[in-house]
Amino acid sequence: MVDFLDNKTQVLVCSAIIESGLDFPNANTIIINRADQFGLAQLYQLRGRVGRSHRHAYAYLLIPGEKAITPDAEKRLRALQEIDGLGGGFKLALHDLEIRGAGNLLGDQQSGQITAVGFELYTEMMEKAIQELKGEEVLPEVDPEIRLGISAYFPDNYIPDANQRLYFYKRLASLRSSQELDELKEEIRDRFGPYGTVVENLFW
Repeated sequence: MVDFLDNKTQVLVCSAIIESGLDFPNANTIIINRADQFGLAQLYQLRGRVGRSHRHAYAYLLIPGEKAITPDAEKRLRALQEIDGLGGGFKLALHDLEIRGAGNLLGDQQSGQITAVGFELYTEMMEKAIQELKGEEVLPEVDPEIRLGISAYFPDNYIPDANQRLYFYKRLASLRSSQELDELKEEIRDRFGPYGTVVENLFW
């Protein structure tokens, strides 16, 4: 191991323990045998052992054949190909949730009520149920549709990533005070720069 770190040895053969946070700045290639046997998080960590410096890095994932692996293994490998750049960890968690199933938050089951109603609705239902059990007042949510006849949206050239645009639409819809609105406007301006009229219209 020390020889490999000191560049005295060019090849290191090891087990999956290498995923556990070891740093090899000079390593530029990793070959993972039987990649179909690893979990998505493991593959993500293993791939992260290379490319940790200015060197261009390569990760080769070996499998016995596309027809010889399970459907879930194929999904994991395809998901890993899509995970790149900033936000990779979040995308990894979403893919893992889709592949393995959300399960039941209140038990150890790997499939349950969340799969049927969706994670967001499930958590909202749980929150309301807890409030009722505590004897707290549960106020009905008002979701009006307002048509102003003006353009109000986040342009693609202002927030290029579609997921980010959806995220801020959701944030905007969940605001409860003018102070929260001011904080959100400041955050958007800080992250994406000055905005035009169509974005300003969203805040009215």
